[in-house]
Amino acid sequence: MLLEEKLRHQAHLSPGEKNVADHILSLGKDLKRYSTRNLADLSYTSPPTVIRLCKKMGYSGFDQLKDQYLRELEYLEQDFGQVDVNFPFDCKDTLSKAARKMGRLYEETVKDTLSILQFDMLQKAVSLIKYCDTIYVFSAGTTLNLAVAFKEKMMKIGRSVAIPNNLNYQQYEVNCMKKRDLALIISYSGETGAIIQAANTCREKGIPVLAVTSFGDNALSRLATCKLLISTRESLFYNIGDFSSHISVSFLLDILYGAYFLQDYEKNYGRKLELVQQMDHEPETALPPGRYPLQRGRKEGGRGAPGQSQHDGCQR
Repeated sequence: MLLEEKLRHQAHLSPGEKNVADHILSLGKDLKRYSTRNLADLSYTSPPTVIRLCKKMGYSGFDQLKDQYLRELEYLEQDFGQVDVNFPFDCKDTLSKAARKMGRLYEETVKDTLSILQFDMLQKAVSLIKYCDTIYVFSAGTTLNLAVAFKEKMMKIGRSVAIPNNLNYQQYEVNCMKKRDLALIISYSGETGAIIQAANTCREKGIPVLAVTSFGDNALSRLATCKLLISTRESLFYNIGDFSSHISVSFLLDILYGAYFLQDYEKNYGRKLELVQQMDHEPETALPPGRYPLQRGRKEGGRGAPGQSQHDGCQR
């Protein structure tokens, strides 16, 4: 959840703190020129009121809050196209126009997710998966449904994934995890109580946490061993459907699966193929170990048969 949205939401703030929050929002990028005293004078409050607001927002002081707020403004000012991420279509749109707008929303969300993807974090995430025994997925929302597709893909290449779908069960599961397991925690806000409790338990037990969460600072990202960032243009409260955040989460999970798959492409493809053939009851089409369609049509010298793809033997 972005700091800007927390400041607008103003839950549990005193009148003085709300006044400070309103002034921060109105100043925008000009906030960089202000100190705690300057902001207190501008809002007719006091430095302790400014500091109390910062602490309620999750920061130790004004300088930390200011730095994060300015980083978020820089991100939000990047071009996102012409789609309203919270209201991608309206009541006057025809079906075809609404469909085209949804298509543009998908395109823009994917671009935005890629723009904030940190490849060093992705590599670290892959390493965490590579050396863990079981991946446990935790989330308090409907993103658990998105994780089911990730689970299916990973299981087809021999990786164990568990998705407890009840909040109470999630707390039980996290207490059963071992140090060689991995917690994959998905939370757009990064502030949900049950999720933070699970992340804290993992930290106490020395279990690594891979967070899939929003851009900016939040409680979950501070507890994470590694994090992948969700496109964070969507309001947590004021939207007609969590379209953009779900698109981004689904895309990130696909990226994560693909990045892990790449670590041993032929072995993973062979394992997936053999399992699918067993499930489809087609033993007669099974190939001897080590012989997969990746190698079909490949003549000595590296060229395939006429009309076949020759991109490093990576065929579907």
